Amino acid sequence: MLEWLGVAQIENIVFDQQLTALKQHGWLQQAGDQQFCLTPAGQQCLTAFLSEHYWRKAPQLVQYFQCDTWLQMLTLIVQTFSESSYQNQHYYVITTSPQIQFWFKKWIKHFDYQKLQTDLPRLLNEFLTTLPTQQADVFLNFFAGHQVAGQTYTQMAEQTNWSVTDLKILHEDLALRLAAFLRKQSEPWQVLVSLFQKSPLPASCVQTYQRFLNGESSQKIANERHLKLSTIREHLLMAAIFCQSFPYQQLLASRQLTIMKESLSGAPSTWNYQIVEPREIDFFSFRLYQIQQTKIRQQRKSTNG
Repeated sequence: MLEWLGVAQIENIVFDQQLTALKQHGWLQQAGDQQFCLTPAGQQCLTAFLSEHYWRKAPQLVQYFQCDTWLQMLTLIVQTFSESSYQNQHYYVITTSPQIQFWFKKWIKHFDYQKLQTDLPRLLNEFLTTLPTQQADVFLNFFAGHQVAGQTYTQMAEQTNWSVTDLKILHEDLALRLAAFLRKQSEPWQVLVSLFQKSPLPASCVQTYQRFLNGESSQKIANERHLKLSTIREHLLMAAIFCQSFPYQQLLASRQLTIMKESLSGAPSTWNYQIVEPREIDFFSFRLYQIQQTKIRQQRKSTNG
């Protein structure tokens, strides 16, 4: 579930109603205190759903990029580079945001425009060849260019087997995956993407995490910020969830790691703190280790396809 944080906001009452409805259909069953799992019928229903609808492949990117503004910039870049390749200086700009236009002008002034214009088709092609053909074609059809009008979700829904909602999700997902791809390219593209990066951490949490990285102890941070130690630990747990290179070794002693490795097995989501509590493992250390091992399992799953 960590990857899906921030994708959508659901009120508790709606969430509970959905759980009730899924159980009534026989698709979900209770597996413990506040724990549910799919029934065989539920798994079949999910499989059928996935075969008919587009499913986000990288939901975690919602936490790291400003999707709406990045889509506006991407639309402007594709259109502008396309028109200029035909030496056309007179066209209606689809992206009307003054802020996006200002960033775009500032960006192209700092780098070689001709090289950027040459790089874009190459990078787009490199990215799109990693996708199924239909997804790549649909994604490209959303963009406007020289004598080409971008398609709307409604128009594309009439040409594909996807709904308007599916197409909106596909558009956002592929745009964010492209942002992650460009972040690994040359400096101009890294600079561009950096304009749309965001921190998934609240400001207070960022302050705690930065001081922790600077070598301050949790207790010192709590004292100087006039916060409870438990609050500082909550900040660090949130940082461990969202940050890619959290220094777990600074908080987990080798003795604690040995005990938890020996005592805990199976999927981290099934671990019970009561197993290690008698061996003097505090809940903060248990939770931190659980987050670490969850991420390791996710990385292995991603690597293995």
